[in-house]
Amino acid sequence: MKQSLALRFDRIIKENLPKRKEMISVLSDSALGADLFARKGMGVKSILQQTGRLTDFKGIYGFIENDKIVFIDESSYVIRRVLRQYKGNSKYQQKLAHTMVNLHQDKQPFYTVSDSLKAMRKMKIIFMDVPDDLERQLTTLYLQCQYECIYNRFE
Repeated sequence: MKQSLALRFDRIIKENLPKRKEMISVLSDSALGADLFARKGMGVKSILQQTGRLTDFKGIYGFIENDKIVFIDESSYVIRRVLRQYKGNSKYQQKLAHTMVNLHQDKQPFYTVSDSLKAMRKMKIIFMDVPDDLERQLTTLYLQCQYECIYNRFE
């Protein structure tokens, strides 16, 4: 069993990760406006209709600001998770907004979650299907490092 996991790990590292990085670059050109997720009345079903998808999916999502990928994360329900980044009610659901507040506090002591959410509305969002749990987690970490995402913290 351990050997098959090791082989799977090697395959993901050698073959899949470089392909996923290329896919992210291509997806960046057709990113969705983040305001779609922040609008009142927009829920999972509405967004799925807008994106042409039938169901929510396991995968990776990223936020783009000024043509640079600034945050990448993974979820078993990508659309639902991105919605919670805007409409959640805790620092765990609004992970990006709270990270932005923490990083801006030194320069702007009165920077709030509302300020972060306003800035996030101007961003673009990309996402890709990655159904395999191990591959999704490895790909997320790989892409966070490759793109030097300023809002992904490794402390």
